Amino acid sequence: MRHPAQAYRQFSVQGATPLGLVVMLYDGAIAALQRAVAAIEAHDIPMKCTHLNRAQAILAQLEGTLNFEVGGEVAKTLKALYVHARAQALKASIENSPEILRTLIEKLSTVREAWYEADHQPSASPSTPAGGGTIQEGLYEAQPSPPEPHGEGSPYAPSPTPKPGSWRMSA
Repeated sequence: MRHPAQAYRQFSVQGATPLGLVVMLYDGAIAALQRAVAAIEAHDIPMKCTHLNRAQAILAQLEGTLNFEVGGEVAKTLKALYVHARAQALKASIENSPEILRTLIEKLSTVREAWYEADHQPSASPSTPAGGGTIQEGLYEAQPSPPEPHGEGSPYAPSPTPKPGSWRMSA
């Protein structure tokens, strides 16, 4: 392969659990926000916009895959978080405020850690994140679905298996 890093990311995504994919999306959003902070501090407006647009796209993807029928109140709470996060990112962009983005990064990092803990629970039942709440089955609709079906503990609704190379993650 010509791009080893790209191949590694593709294999990482293909082999990830549904919760692992959510963690990867959080990682991408947080990294984009951190880069936006650096761009603001460097007075690099085009790069600030690039990184904030990436963070906004990831947050929209997280929100767009929520399953409200199964996820209930947890899905509603996450939607509110994503709407707030997108609004704060826009506000930070307008005000060139790294402080707003740092606060947002802290909030998203806390939720990311809960997803990470839920992904690494040994049981097959619905996972309990560090904060004590329950990650409900079907909370997100998988896009794409994992290589092997997951049982009762999966917070994703089943979806068709994607064609190889139909989506990619980039740094």
